[in-house]
Amino acid sequence: MMIQQEKKAQRHEQILLRLDELTYATRKQLQVIEKLGGDRNAHRILYQMEKDKTIASVRYEYKIYYLSNRGKDRIGSKQAELKKAWITHSLMRNDLYIRLGQPSDWRKEVPIAWGENKLIPDATYKRRGEFQFIEIDNTQSMQTNVGKIDKYKELSRVVFGQYKHTPTVIWYSLSEVRKGKLREACENAGVKYRIY
Repeated sequence: MMIQQEKKAQRHEQILLRLDELTYATRKQLQVIEKLGGDRNAHRILYQMEKDKTIASVRYEYKIYYLSNRGKDRIGSKQAELKKAWITHSLMRNDLYIRLGQPSDWRKEVPIAWGENKLIPDATYKRRGEFQFIEIDNTQSMQTNVGKIDKYKELSRVVFGQYKHTPTVIWYSLSEVRKGKLREACENAGVKYRIY
């Protein structure tokens, strides 16, 4: 009985730590990332955690989970005050994280500075030793995106000079029209890219 209690506590803590990284997540996302098994099992675990008030949820088309203050206290989270405006962005980033095979070195929003320039990709990881910069295209203006692409063009030169490879900018957009515009902007700037 005691071992089961410990296992349960460890699993709950792992989910809290994961939510600290992800900010927001759906049950499906947590199920895949944390290997929670079938729908019923995942639902039971998250329901228990909500009852214990370590996580909270908001309902859109489905429940979206996030750390409660009690959950933050339990794991010593430094997570800032959450904003509802981040939900879609966070969920899109989680979907891409899963789609890209859950890279172990995935870091979200780590600023990159060189010279007078600064960029904050939505996430960064390395694939076969090469930098991959993630950009979630959700509500930003196309003009802002084109500005970012120009900065990535400069960053690519710096990365090539230092690391002898050209980084890839990975865009994730839900709009076919915007995907086309991003593709065009990346090609015009000569930036290596992938679009999902």
